[in-house]
Amino acid sequence: MNKLDLENKKNRLLYRELFLKANEGFKEQINSLKVNSFCKNQKICCKVRYTGLSPAEIYSLSQEEDNISVEYVRLFVPYGASDAFNYEKNNQIDLDLNNKLAAQVHKSYVKSVLSKLPGPVYFYHCRHIGQNNKCTLTGGKSILCKFPTSITTLLPEECGYQDWQKQAVEKIKNEISRDILVKLNEIEKYRQTFKCQKTGTCCRLASSEFSYEELKHKAQNGDNFARQFTSVFIPYDSIEKAREIYSEYIDMVEARLDADEKIYFYHCPYVTDENLCSIYENRPQICREFPNNPLAILPANCGFHEWKDEVLVASMLLHAIIEITEFNLQKIEAALQD
Repeated sequence: MNKLDLENKKNRLLYRELFLKANEGFKEQINSLKVNSFCKNQKICCKVRYTGLSPAEIYSLSQEEDNISVEYVRLFVPYGASDAFNYEKNNQIDLDLNNKLAAQVHKSYVKSVLSKLPGPVYFYHCRHIGQNNKCTLTGGKSILCKFPTSITTLLPEECGYQDWQKQAVEKIKNEISRDILVKLNEIEKYRQTFKCQKTGTCCRLASSEFSYEELKHKAQNGDNFARQFTSVFIPYDSIEKAREIYSEYIDMVEARLDADEKIYFYHCPYVTDENLCSIYENRPQICREFPNNPLAILPANCGFHEWKDEVLVASMLLHAIIEITEFNLQKIEAALQD
């Protein structure tokens, strides 16, 4: 494994570690809001519990000692189960009948779940829910009784924990997003303390995952970055031509790619032999702000390389937080949507 491969592997492992750390931190923040909501004791989660797993799949996971599946086998029965139903052997369920019977218990909730989730959805009910919504389970509560455990769970509109989801949306939009923006601005402000060393690499070897035709199409559809990029940059005829300019940098870029990824290299016709910009006063905003991302690939002689090294970990962590918050926000808002 060469030096580039080692560095890339190190960065991937670092990002994974930071992502897991960010995810745990996000969960802690969101779960701390749950105490502000409460169960209305309607027992809907006992009467209608959904999952994408069939009884056979749940049983298989329970044999692998998956705690949730073990509890499902112990407590929950699928709608449409016959008297001879058994998770181990007689576990085949008619999906249409399963959905139909569950809808008889809570039509609007089942309809909502089926409209929002792809693929087959199975509904179950707790075998320990008795008359007058009384729980007959003895010996302590199950982990499945701590419903919902995930902020993205689809809930019936009567559930008190929809308030938890609404509070989470507010926290993400008004607090977490603000904190992210503050930290991003701090990184950008620190970038301004470094200066371009006029190596010309960013002018002669700009790269994009998109071909020139794709960028032109994006520009025509209103993509501002693509419009600016195609206003100055010209594609190389081949990667061999780009390699003639700075082969080590090409290797750096290609080393970051997955096997199925492509990269296209471009050059600016306005850069002079002295690595100066002949349209400096009228250069696009993307040139003025480059590099605006510490995760960009920069050669060692770039004036911003030291900045990149110093803020790399913080930038990776912020990138992970942004991914996590955007994913969860989308899921929560979809769950709350009528």
